[in-house]
Amino acid sequence: MEMQKDALQYVAQLAITANSNRVVEHEGRTLLIDQDGEISDFKPNDNAKEKLEVHTLTAVVDYILQTQERQGKRLVVKVDDQDNVTVLGELDGYGRREELLHTHAMHPNFNYDRWLNSEDFIIAMQSQFEDTEDRALIMKLVGNLKEENSQTQTDDGITQVATAKTGVATLSKVVVPNPVTLKPYRTFGEVEQPASNFVFRLHDGMTAGLFESDGGKWRNQAIANIADYLRTELAKVADNVTVLA
Repeated sequence: MEMQKDALQYVAQLAITANSNRVVEHEGRTLLIDQDGEISDFKPNDNAKEKLEVHTLTAVVDYILQTQERQGKRLVVKVDDQDNVTVLGELDGYGRREELLHTHAMHPNFNYDRWLNSEDFIIAMQSQFEDTEDRALIMKLVGNLKEENSQTQTDDGITQVATAKTGVATLSKVVVPNPVTLKPYRTFGEVEQPASNFVFRLHDGMTAGLFESDGGKWRNQAIANIADYLRTELAKVADNVTVLA
């Protein structure tokens, strides 16, 4: 018995010298030695071997509310960014946190900072942006540009004035607003899409482009919208679920 005690103390001293936790095998036992030299039985990792992969916030809510896994246990729902949310379990006695589920948003991605021909631009505006007043104005302008007059415009760096067709045989000057406020689809579909400002520009050859101009502030709003949605949907289990954003 004295020899066993000496052996354990020796191994513990090695762990202290290394200033880190150590796992050792001794006489058929797996032991954990912490930084203070304390010795305890080491339990194998019984966390989930593989996290679930989904693509909606609804799936996160359904998993927490409807599955029997880890019911009654503390959970952390972490909003990583505008596209990713992770569900984590509580820390075990060895500092391990179980990763239970991860969701990644699926949405279109507009080609910002590039010139698109008028047809591609209009299709993208219709399919990748929510209907707003500025979207309607831009689509009307780009859709009515006459190729022979696409060069006829004035530009002071803030607004552009382009010649646009307004009828069968009439032309008028249309002021292009800048910046424009738009709502692209760029986060989970269950939450409100954040609005942000864009610089809208017309270019040679009936092309148009959008350029982001809010410094990425929309991402913070998207994260806040996701967190608000999850806190609302998980309100009845708020004692056991913490949403972090």
